[in-house]
Amino acid sequence: MSEPGTPGTPLFDLSDPGYTDSPYDTYRVARDSAPVCPVSPDGPWVVTGRAETTEVLDDPLRFTSRDNTRGGHEFTAACRELLADSVYYRVPPFHADPPGHGRFRALVDEAFTPAALRPREPAVRALAETLVQDMRDAREDGGADLFARFAYPLSLAVIGDLIGVPPADRTTVKAWNDDWLLMQVLPLPEADQLRCAKSVLEFEAYVRALWEERRRHPADDLLSSLAAAGRPADDCVAAVLTLLPSAHETTSHLITNTVHRLLADREQWQAVVADPRLIPAAVEEGLRHSTSLQGVPRTATRDTAVGGVRIPAGAKVQVMVAAPGRDTVAADPDPESFRLDRRGPARHLAFGHGPHTCPGAHLARLQSRIALETLTAVLPGLDLAPGFEPRRIPGGLVLHGLMALPVTWRP
Repeated sequence: MSEPGTPGTPLFDLSDPGYTDSPYDTYRVARDSAPVCPVSPDGPWVVTGRAETTEVLDDPLRFTSRDNTRGGHEFTAACRELLADSVYYRVPPFHADPPGHGRFRALVDEAFTPAALRPREPAVRALAETLVQDMRDAREDGGADLFARFAYPLSLAVIGDLIGVPPADRTTVKAWNDDWLLMQVLPLPEADQLRCAKSVLEFEAYVRALWEERRRHPADDLLSSLAAAGRPADDCVAAVLTLLPSAHETTSHLITNTVHRLLADREQWQAVVADPRLIPAAVEEGLRHSTSLQGVPRTATRDTAVGGVRIPAGAKVQVMVAAPGRDTVAADPDPESFRLDRRGPARHLAFGHGPHTCPGAHLARLQSRIALETLTAVLPGLDLAPGFEPRRIPGGLVLHGLMALPVTWRP
C-alpha cells in the first residue's frame, strides 16, 4: 500500500486492500491535509475533520439525510423501477429532516433509554452466557469463530427481541438484511441488484404483516409500541429496516473489534480479566479507536462549502464519524494506541452527531459491556488462534470489521 496522499495516488483509494485493512492511516493524513476532499472528481466528498464533521451533521438544511436509503452507488433503471413504490426508496421518517424526523424519533427513542433497557439486561446476560457455553461446548480444532458463534447471534437476538422479530424468523430476516446492506455499500451487477431489491420487497412485506399482527395482539416490543401510537405500517417498516442493520451489524463488529484489540495485547486482556471495572473503559476505547461504523451519508441540498472546499448541489457527502476518534481532542497523548487508562468524558463521534445521532448508543454499550463481562468470566484464557491474519469486510466508507475472529482458550 502506498502512503495515503503520496504524489500520483488518490488520498482515498477504496480499491486498495491496505485501505480496507486500516482506513485510519488515511484518516490521519486527511484530517491534517484535506479534511474535506473528493474520492474522485465527481465525488463523493469525504469529511474527516472534527469541525467539518460536526458542521455537516448539525446542518440538515444544507446536508439532508433524505436520500440515505438509496445506496452509495447508482441503481440500474430496472432496480429503481422495482423499488419505486417501496418504503426503502421513498423518504422514511428516520431519514426525514427536522422537524418530521424529531417527532418520529421521540417515539423510537423511548425504547432505547437506559431506563427502558434496564429490565432487558438479565435476558441479554443470560443469552451471552448461553452463547459462550455453546461456543465452548462446540469447540472445533481447539477453538471457534467468536464473531460467528458469539457476537453476531448475540446482537441479532437482542435487537430482534427489542423490535419484536420472532426467533424462528431471524435467519430469514438476516438474509434479507444482508441483501439490504449489500445494496447500501457495494456497486453490484444488475442481476445482483435485482435479487437484492426483491429481497427488500419481501422484507417489507414481512414487517408489514408483523405490524398488523402486533396491532391486533400487542407484545412487549417496539413494533407494538409504534402500532399502539397510531404509526402507519410504512413508518414501522422504515423503522425496522433502519434499526435492524444499524443495531445488529455495528454492534456485532464493535464487540469483535474490541475483543480483537484486547487479545492482540495480552497484557490488556489480562488486565480486564483481573479487574472487570476496566470493562467500561475497554468498551469506550473500542468505540473511539476501533469503532465499526465508519461513515454516514448526506446529500448537499445546494451549492455550498465546508472547510473552504466547494461542494455542488446534489453531491454525495460521506461523513467519516470514525475519523475524529483518533484526533488529539478525543485522546491525548498517543491517539493511535488502544489504552485502558484514558480519563474524562468520551469525545469520539462513534454514534454520530446532531439530530440523527444514533438512538441505539445505550444498547450498544450495554451489549458490549455484557459481552466482555461474560467472556472474561467464562473464558479468561481466551487467545487469538495461532497464525490468525485479520481479514476485513468490504465496506469502503461505511463499515469496518472482521470477517471472522478465530480464537482458542485454555482451561
